[in-house]
Amino acid sequence: MRNIALAISALALTSASAAADCSSEVNDAFAKLRKSAAFRMETKIANSAGTLTMSNDYVLPNRMHQSVTMETGAPGKMEMILVDGKAWSNQANAGWAEVPADFATKIAQQMKETVVDAPKDESKYECLGDVTLDGKTYTGYRTVRDQQKTDGTNATEKAIQTVYVDKDLGIPARNIVTLEKAPDKRIFDGTFSLQEGLKIEPPKL
Repeated sequence: MRNIALAISALALTSASAAADCSSEVNDAFAKLRKSAAFRMETKIANSAGTLTMSNDYVLPNRMHQSVTMETGAPGKMEMILVDGKAWSNQANAGWAEVPADFATKIAQQMKETVVDAPKDESKYECLGDVTLDGKTYTGYRTVRDQQKTDGTNATEKAIQTVYVDKDLGIPARNIVTLEKAPDKRIFDGTFSLQEGLKIEPPKL
């Protein structure tokens, strides 16, 4: 359950300062995403323990279906469903079970703080103008922030976060973080997509 609890916060990456402040445009794009009926965030997170792949479906304000897999060291896919403050988990296809109420409350609060509510950090983004990624043109924004190292210490290193906003929809399409010292290595790669008609219901136990 720990991986699931931590992974839900991936949407709310904090940042430091950048050369020019286009933060309002980035905030507006994420606000538009939050106002949509439903959306999906697919993420790959790389650290010293391996690569974590995560898919989060959201029907705001209080429904989520999350799937998490680890490249190595995990017994299989972990899933969680959150509906109206109650949560259920399915660990390595062992079957669905309701999680303790205090844990469900914690997950619901995390979702509210990191997905439903507007971010409380003071991120400042530099406008990049038109940028091309995987053959498609987006409006790009970049910031530099402190990233905690994954070596078990409390040390930090500089990371570059780039947000790619869909020019037609006006919502974030990609959110990519690389280390400043290794700009070609992605430690976080998130993809956002609208999911019209998506429904999330409690699992059948």
